[in-house]
Amino acid sequence: MPLDRAEAATAGKAPHPAWLFFKRWMANPLTMASITPSSPALGRLIARNVRREPDEVVVEYGGGTGPITRCLLEAGIPASRLFTAEIDPNLANYLRRQFPDVTILEGDVRNIRQMLPEQHIGKVGTVVVGIPMILIPLSAQQVIVDEIFKIMPEGRYFLAYTYSTGSPLKHKELGMKARRVGFTLANIPPAHVWAYSR
Repeated sequence: MPLDRAEAATAGKAPHPAWLFFKRWMANPLTMASITPSSPALGRLIARNVRREPDEVVVEYGGGTGPITRCLLEAGIPASRLFTAEIDPNLANYLRRQFPDVTILEGDVRNIRQMLPEQHIGKVGTVVVGIPMILIPLSAQQVIVDEIFKIMPEGRYFLAYTYSTGSPLKHKELGMKARRVGFTLANIPPAHVWAYSR
C-alpha cells in the first residue's frame, strides 16, 4: 500500500524525542521517572556536579532520549568516556542513532559489572542515576547501590535526580550519606539533585 503524504514526509526520520519518550512512558510508566524528558537546566546542574579524573569514565543510568547525555557531552566529557545504560530497547536504539560515539549499554543496571568493559571497573568517576529509584523496592535499590560503589573508586559519590522534595533513596537503610547538591525550577516537574557516598 502506498504511503500517504504525511507518512511519506516522516518515513525514515527519527521520532521527536518528546514523542518517543511519552510513548515509552505509556508502554511502561514504572520504568520512566517522568512523562517528559529532562530539561537542559537540569542537565547542566547535573554536569556541574560530575567528577571525573582524566583516566576515568562517567556512567549514566536511564539515558531515555538523551537530554542528560547531551548536557554531559556539552560540559566537556568526551564521548569515548561516557557510557549510558538504558533498559528499554527502543530508547537504547534511539540513543545509538543520536549519539554514535557514546557507548550505549542495553540492560538492567543491576548487572552493570557485566555490561561495563572490564577495564573501567573501579574507574568510574561518577554515576548519574536517572532511573526512578523512588519507585523501586528497597531490596532492588540495595543491589543497584551496591553495584554502583563496586565500579567507582573508594570515597566517591554518585548523583541521582528526583522530582520529589525528599531523597529518592532511603540512604540510612542503604548505608549511605546523602546531601542535596542542587535544585532547578526550570524542569517539568521541578527537580532536585542528590549526591550519595559511603
